[in-house]
Amino acid sequence: MRPLPLSQIRLTDPFWSRWQRVLVQKTLPAQYEQTVKTGRLTNFRRAAGLEEGSFEGLWFNDSDVYKWIEACAYALSVNDDTTVRTQMNEGIEAVVAAQQPDGYINTFFQLKHPDLKWRNLNTMHEMYCGGHLIEAGVALFECLGDRRLLDVGVRFADHVMSIFGPGKRRGYCGHQEIELALIRLARATGREEYREFARWMVEERGKSPSPFQAELEDKEAIALSPWAAATLTKDGNYNGEYAQDHAPVREHTEIVGHAVRAMYFYIAAADLADGREDADMEQALDRIWGNLTRKRMYVTGGIGPSAKNEGFTGDYDLPNLSAYAETCAACGLIFWGQQMLELTGNSEYADIVERALYNGAISGISLSGDRFFYDNPLESRGSHNRVPWFGCACCPPNIARLLGSLGKYVVSVSENAFYLHIPAGIEAKTDFGTIRVESNYPWSGKVRIRVEPTQPTRFSLKIRIPEWAENVETDLPGADEEADYDAGYAVFDRTWKAGEVLEVDFGMEPRWVEADPRVRDNLGRAALTNGPLIYAAEQHDLGFAPQLFTADTDAPVEVAFEKLLEGVNTLTVDGMAEIESFPDSLYGEVGTTDVQEARVKMVPYYSWCNRGPNNMQVWLRRV
Repeated sequence: MRPLPLSQIRLTDPFWSRWQRVLVQKTLPAQYEQTVKTGRLTNFRRAAGLEEGSFEGLWFNDSDVYKWIEACAYALSVNDDTTVRTQMNEGIEAVVAAQQPDGYINTFFQLKHPDLKWRNLNTMHEMYCGGHLIEAGVALFECLGDRRLLDVGVRFADHVMSIFGPGKRRGYCGHQEIELALIRLARATGREEYREFARWMVEERGKSPSPFQAELEDKEAIALSPWAAATLTKDGNYNGEYAQDHAPVREHTEIVGHAVRAMYFYIAAADLADGREDADMEQALDRIWGNLTRKRMYVTGGIGPSAKNEGFTGDYDLPNLSAYAETCAACGLIFWGQQMLELTGNSEYADIVERALYNGAISGISLSGDRFFYDNPLESRGSHNRVPWFGCACCPPNIARLLGSLGKYVVSVSENAFYLHIPAGIEAKTDFGTIRVESNYPWSGKVRIRVEPTQPTRFSLKIRIPEWAENVETDLPGADEEADYDAGYAVFDRTWKAGEVLEVDFGMEPRWVEADPRVRDNLGRAALTNGPLIYAAEQHDLGFAPQLFTADTDAPVEVAFEKLLEGVNTLTVDGMAEIESFPDSLYGEVGTTDVQEARVKMVPYYSWCNRGPNNMQVWLRRV
């Protein structure tokens, strides 16, 4: 299984096509303005000697420019735009000018600490930034045929490999990213040495002693990150869990440490295992995935509950009000899930991709496209709000590159099959001919798939059956046999003729879900879902704080499409609400609080806080 080139995919449904229009019209230009305003682009021109001045911002700010350029490449391959193209070219030219003759590029070190290069790999993100440079270069080349950053990325990779690798210096980045980027670079250039270098870094991580241990003794270099010892040690001893450096990857049994680092690491490991019949690696990845999705993932697909380490704690520790659930982590989960799907062909990975995509990821961006969440709690007391940018601004360009590349999470192909992972409206140009999916997902579960080969063609049309779909109906006029089912997909294997239409009804209905009772925050609570969407109650719609509401989960749920929040299905539920009236005392006998019947309208979680900050809750008390 492999993704189709984005140039061969066009999203047509009202939901995602709106997001991609906003990406080009609002998100990318707004992010360009922020990269200028905060000195991120200026750093490159200063490193190139085109402007005077020192470095501005955080040491990893180069990566935000690279991710923004990558997002531009994806977006322009779908919707060309003069303004975005001009701004992207300005960024590319600044990056090209900043690279040193030996291939090195990192404006923080070039402008502030040229004598400390490669001496603090555990914290200072040189390879991480370079990985995002490589990803941007590959995206530009594959989507637009532009080699400028690809060539910069090749020179950087060659520079890194001249220093590190088998028989050379042992080292890898504290924040994984370059590993998966090198694999993409190998695929784009045909140079397998990049893939093997990535494999070496993946396999070396976690072996004892860690190269980070020696770095912690380098007083001059570690002074750049005096907090490093606290993140990498425990009780005075090196631990490494924060950076997944605690054990070799094949020995990992649970998800630990910084959430985004973990996602990027396992993406690379899964890609390296693909096609090699590496049973040990696949079993390790399956163990880690199972621990994550069965014990440490929010119902929204958000991951990493703790702000302290931007990552994981223990099993079933999923607080709602203080949930960190970083936007970048949800994006990373989607990236890893897609890689596992391509490795195994098992739809359970697509189920998680869909959950994170429609909930925990796009909640990180406003409907207007120019304001962002860094963290995504499942409850608010009115203090949480999206903002235009962050000092540490990894999330805005990450969600932008996800939105730009949406097509590759919706469909895939193999030599003899077309896979529809997410039933979004789409037009795909394939070797089998054009395949059109007509859909109003996620507001409706009814989908029409029209097949238009240039001549009768034998292939399998594989439609994923979502985990939430309990009553699925299919109709293919003229078909002699029912569909087969394989790894969560309905399979229609036949000779297809032009104009044939497969109709699928996933039977979308609201349903309440409960959590494992070991998730203590959710005891006695339920969350409402409809299709792939998780719903939230906001005070904007209730007139009172949703924390006061108790839902009757046995009562019918009313579904209505409304024009608010760019058009959504609202769900209205019955229950009881406590009244905020109490005698002039803090405590009273049971029964003092007045309770009355109430009807509560709920909106998709991703859309909350688009009308301003207010009280919000996903997990409601239940009768």
